[in-house]
Amino acid sequence: MFCRMVRKEILENLLGVRLVLSLVLILGLFTTSTVIFLDRHRGQMDDYRRRVNEDLSAFRARSDQLYRLAFHKHQVYRKPKVLTLCAGGSEEVLPGHFTFDGFEMGLPQIAGQSNFTLPRLGELDWTFVISMVLSFMALVFSYNCICGEKERGTIRLILAGTAPRATVLLAKYVGLMLILAIPLLLGLSVSLIVLIASGAETVRLIPWLRIVGVVLTSFLYLSILVLLGLCVSARTSRSCNSMAKLLLAWVVLLILIPSLGRVISDRFYRAATPEEFVRARSEAERQVEDRLSSGAYGPNAGATGADRDDPNINPVGRARYTAAWTEARNRVVDAHHHRMLAQAEAGRNFTGLSPAVVFRRVCEIWAGTGLERSKNLHRQIRAYQQALRDYILQEDRNDPDSLHLFFDDEPRLRDWMAISHRPVNFAAVPKFQERDLPLGASLKLAVWDIGLLALFNLVFFAAAFVSFLHYDVR
Repeated sequence: MFCRMVRKEILENLLGVRLVLSLVLILGLFTTSTVIFLDRHRGQMDDYRRRVNEDLSAFRARSDQLYRLAFHKHQVYRKPKVLTLCAGGSEEVLPGHFTFDGFEMGLPQIAGQSNFTLPRLGELDWTFVISMVLSFMALVFSYNCICGEKERGTIRLILAGTAPRATVLLAKYVGLMLILAIPLLLGLSVSLIVLIASGAETVRLIPWLRIVGVVLTSFLYLSILVLLGLCVSARTSRSCNSMAKLLLAWVVLLILIPSLGRVISDRFYRAATPEEFVRARSEAERQVEDRLSSGAYGPNAGATGADRDDPNINPVGRARYTAAWTEARNRVVDAHHHRMLAQAEAGRNFTGLSPAVVFRRVCEIWAGTGLERSKNLHRQIRAYQQALRDYILQEDRNDPDSLHLFFDDEPRLRDWMAISHRPVNFAAVPKFQERDLPLGASLKLAVWDIGLLALFNLVFFAAAFVSFLHYDVR
């Protein structure tokens, strides 16, 4: 009996115009998003390779002397990823350019911007098509699933038999999910075919597993919308009223709440403006200068000159002063960066009330994009900076002619031999390479949000079940 009900639900929708229109729209959107992505991705990869080669060449050119290598300003850019097609993660408004040397970290930058927060509009990627378009299709398929049959008088005949209401409701849910699987899987298949045919990137095991994660999460998300449609349909008597209520719920959950997230983050967790950041950095530098004037770093700590044996020169004091100046700047940069992250996190936490936002967060974790990737990339750069510093310190210890003093003042480093002037083996120098989070670590990050999607399912299923149990089919 259950299988017959599921088959009936599928056949009714297969023969309707809604499925045909859904297929045309979804296939068109998935194909368009893939073509647009491929065109943009090629240009991004060419630009990324050029920048990486330029930075590596400049780094190699400074390996002739250790002191020059130590203070090379690295320019690290976020690598374009093929899985951005699945979930763009609004990476165009997240830090993607990092400048640093072995001892100082610059403020992470965005192309053409100086701050970041939640995006106003989503990219045309898989998550946008699924979270916005397919979610609306789920409501279109389910809005009259129960009240429409009441209007036609068929639900009364179905319940007049031996089938319990729970079986009827579950059959409608399974049938609708199978119907939605058709445009979803066909759209994803067409997108992947276009992607693979382009030869954009070698398809490896882990990306495929991540894509499977995106697909399974998509079904979990669409299930919420189907259950919402069944719940509202079981609480209204007319199809037009059901559609109006569902449209209002769709706007609130998928548009209004995500939009308010930006307002909340700007209101309560506003990061400093570029002007405020510059003032804070200048104040930190001024405090270091005041300590220099008071002699906190030793006599003549601020003096410079070509002869390190000059009695008016204090290389050790100069190193203390410069190290304090660098540390003060690093503290301001770290505080500003953490404040920007807190701003973005605050908006994301509020918008967790929207299933669409939670769905996008999970897909970003599967794809390795978005805010989590930006945070992970910054952690990797910090770890690399420490490894590079350790390498420089170790190499410098092997030179008895060096003063073993580290400060960013290249003329004094050259004149005083504060750091070794020996050449280094460039092949042995640590090089930075961004690494994706392991699949297990990604799953661990996504568990909470996956559980939240499951909770949404449970709540809406309970609401639909209770509503249908008390539904008057007369």
